[in-house]
Amino acid sequence: MIQIGAAPSATIDSPIEHLMACHRRIEQRLDTLVDAAGHIENDRIAAFTAIAHSLHFLDTSGALHTEDEEASLFPRLRGKLSSAEVAFVESLEAQHTEAESIFAELKRLALQLEAEDACSPLLIDQYRGCAEGLRSLYRAHIQAEDENLTPLAKRCLDDAEIAGISREMRERRA
Repeated sequence: MIQIGAAPSATIDSPIEHLMACHRRIEQRLDTLVDAAGHIENDRIAAFTAIAHSLHFLDTSGALHTEDEEASLFPRLRGKLSSAEVAFVESLEAQHTEAESIFAELKRLALQLEAEDACSPLLIDQYRGCAEGLRSLYRAHIQAEDENLTPLAKRCLDDAEIAGISREMRERRA
């Protein structure tokens, strides 16, 4: 379907734009994980279905996104950046590690909730707090990447490097 005025979809042929488009999808899944907490008690099946789909997306596409950055984008940038810019990239990697830890806890809480016949309000609150914490971390992280990393990549990488990132992204998804 063609939408008048809609932005063209970002493909792996344009890897920097693809990474930014993936940020929007990650944000949507994080919102779903938070919002689902409010439905666990009154619409359990729908809430856990939404949680499962969002966790699956983050475990698959979200993990590929992180690998795309850490294995393909960041190494190509490092040699071209100032020490302050390298420190920025290292802070992004540290945030990825922190997000992975929070995400593991979120999955644990979701499984615990789903296993209970009647979910305790305390456990739902723990889940909600963890989901909100992950969303908050990612909001700041994504904003930093959109506003700072993307311009760095566009400024520093040549066409051959962009093509290399695209090729590696395709190989990861093969």
